Amino acid sequence: MSLIKVKNKYQIVIPEEVRKNLRVQIGDTLEIGEKDGVLILKPVMVIDKAQAYFWSEEWQAGEKKAEAAKKKSEYAEFKKTSEAVKWLKS
Repeated sequence: MSLIKVKNKYQIVIPEEVRKNLRVQIGDTLEIGEKDGVLILKPVMVIDKAQAYFWSEEWQAGEKKAEAAKKKSEYAEFKKTSEAVKWLKS
């Protein structure tokens, strides 16, 4: 455990060992909270709203289904877009 000081504007420096263990980089976003008198810092990833659909339950379910089909070789590959469109319309 390391000791740190609160500096001007309530800034702190995260010790190198902790940064490395948590893979915290300059520019990362951290969530801060308090529980039972203890500060909790948690690295978080902020998702662009335009990309948020990918993380929806529905989309993730589709991703899992596609991965399962891929593992079972239950998929088709196409060299041209027109071939894929033809397959989809059939």
